[in-house]
Amino acid sequence: MRIRALALAVSAALLGCVQPEDDPTTVKDLRVLAIQFETPEVLIDECNLGLLGSLAATDGGAIVIPPGLLEKLAAAASRPLTMTSLIEDPAGNGRPLKYRLVACASQSDRRCTNEGDFLELARGETSAGELAVTVAPGALLLPDGTPLLQEVIAQDLFKGLGGFRVPVLLDVQTLDGREHVYAQKLMVYMCRFFPEMRENVTPVLPGITVAGVPWPEDEVKEFTSTQELELEPEDFSALQEPYLMPSFQLSPVSLKEAWKVSWYTTMGTFGSHNTGGVDLGGQSGRHRNQWQPDPTATAAQDVTLTFVVRDGRGGESWIKRQIRWTP
Repeated sequence: MRIRALALAVSAALLGCVQPEDDPTTVKDLRVLAIQFETPEVLIDECNLGLLGSLAATDGGAIVIPPGLLEKLAAAASRPLTMTSLIEDPAGNGRPLKYRLVACASQSDRRCTNEGDFLELARGETSAGELAVTVAPGALLLPDGTPLLQEVIAQDLFKGLGGFRVPVLLDVQTLDGREHVYAQKLMVYMCRFFPEMRENVTPVLPGITVAGVPWPEDEVKEFTSTQELELEPEDFSALQEPYLMPSFQLSPVSLKEAWKVSWYTTMGTFGSHNTGGVDLGGQSGRHRNQWQPDPTATAAQDVTLTFVVRDGRGGESWIKRQIRWTP
């Protein structure tokens, strides 16, 4: 079980304006719902277990990275990646927002503020919607000249056995600074321990059904009163990838993805925030969910439903559907 927990430890930590009394499925203020790296994983060829094992050597307490491994890490870290963030601001009416991207070395540094351990990747203005930025988070140098990816390895308890995870923080705020949200995503650089290992592919939901009937992307559905909708993703079981991870004994362990779906709405609520995944017994969860309009709403309005899928390995994407609701 510890092996599986290590393999599935890649996720976005979304920090925002959800208060304890709020329903997390209801998006009514500034929030970051998801972050995607494309690709979600970079495999490092010829980065074998022997090279990785040499990281155990130390010189005065510092991790020594052999030149051969350092060269491979540098090549992997220089690969440009598209980082796309889904920012929602339903009450903002298209207002401008400031953003800042920061990468850091420690996964426990949730806001990337540890002195000397972080660096800025980008900053600028944006607005609600998708923010896409091209970055190479592992390639830059910390203020003391140390490659960021090297410091990530130095602070990694497992020294790369579960991948080298680079925390990237998105900091979004209004121009006046009164609203401020953060979201952290881990970018994974993984040694190709075994020839059969394949780079992770971004999970994509094939569609959504209403009461078992497919809901086309371009169709705006009309609903009235307190009508509750039964929603479910179209079957994606064949899209969940098998993959290999090394055990603590350094032998291959065969696993298979169990996607999770997070559900969001700009009005009303969903019965469950997250569906799917696997329980401690290895059983997959069901993805059926219910949307219910806000019983206090009195005016007709357009409602956006967002469905975010995560494969548990860093892969993430989303699809949306539109409702025209009248009381």
